[in-house]
Amino acid sequence: MKNKILLITVNFFIFTAIPANAIFEGIRINPIFCQTASVRETVVYIDDMMMVENKFEWVYKLEGKLAASLAPGERTTVVKLSPKDGTSLEIWQGCWPDYTVEKRLEISKNHYIFSKNPLDELQEQQTLFKREIHAALSSIYNKSKRTDAQYKFTSEKAPDKQILRALSSDEARFSNSANTIRAIIYSDMAENSDLGSPFKPQLLPQSASFAEKLGTHFPRSVFYAYGVGEDVDLTSDKSFQENSKAFWLSTLRRMSATIGGFGSDLSVANRIPVKSWKYELNMQYDNDQLDGKLSILTDNDGYIVDSWLGFNRLNVSGLTGTFHCKPDQCKLDGETTSNLTTDGPSENLILSGNADSLNGTLGINGRETLFTLTAKLVHPK
Repeated sequence: MKNKILLITVNFFIFTAIPANAIFEGIRINPIFCQTASVRETVVYIDDMMMVENKFEWVYKLEGKLAASLAPGERTTVVKLSPKDGTSLEIWQGCWPDYTVEKRLEISKNHYIFSKNPLDELQEQQTLFKREIHAALSSIYNKSKRTDAQYKFTSEKAPDKQILRALSSDEARFSNSANTIRAIIYSDMAENSDLGSPFKPQLLPQSASFAEKLGTHFPRSVFYAYGVGEDVDLTSDKSFQENSKAFWLSTLRRMSATIGGFGSDLSVANRIPVKSWKYELNMQYDNDQLDGKLSILTDNDGYIVDSWLGFNRLNVSGLTGTFHCKPDQCKLDGETTSNLTTDGPSENLILSGNADSLNGTLGINGRETLFTLTAKLVHPK
């Protein structure tokens, strides 16, 4: 009988310090998870002017959504926004403890005698991650909470709020990241400063210039805002929600960012991005050739998550739909979240070909507003 060879993998975990991580029961989040190549990172912005005593449901809503949508190893950061003085402060950072499907398969093939199976420690590590992020959010709440829980304001008595400047103070994070950044903001989004305000609808057509005053850009980013209008007396300011969305959509687009969700509730899909593609675009637009970029993230089923496209001389838009791709056959069936080439609320993006080269159209199906374009895959250097 042939001797059976037992593969013994000795896997000693070294728990080293991570800046801003709190210690719970002498255990830290294993830093090995931050070594996982992730296609996205998440930054959570908390408006400290929104903190109200005994109002904590926003935390549980956020924590549940993060646990359902973070990718293995996805870097997650909590930042306090202080719109009163237009500043921001990073509170905590960590990486979601989980393994990719391929890594799980690799681990399952090994035998662990002198140490625990890493898969058996995942639940403990994820519990620790949740406790740490809960502590970070609680610290913002405890230091900033007010007691006037019934406080509501109107456009006539709205407080000064510099949300734009507070976000802009964190601009370096976006400039230094090669990945898509999902930015989740808990705020009433009631900007009220010299840069503009949703309370002044007569200035909405000029809102793009507000962004230019700051010279700030948030490339490769998708913003989700929830809690919109919570502090606003919507019985008096009935058009606030509509005006606020128009203000932020216009402003963030000029800052090279897109809006994935905007409202009172947190509209983040429970989809985990696991694959990514980056394309350079060229489109025949009337008598011009326009260059652009396309970033696609998908989950395991091919559904598009936190993706976007944009063209020079036009604008940037989010993208939804599906993208199924094998090396020799790919098909994108997408819809933009805002207009790029027409005056419609959205447009269709259809592309097909192989992974390296796609061809298709952008515009509104059934109209004479379909523009042809090509997409060339950008290979990592």
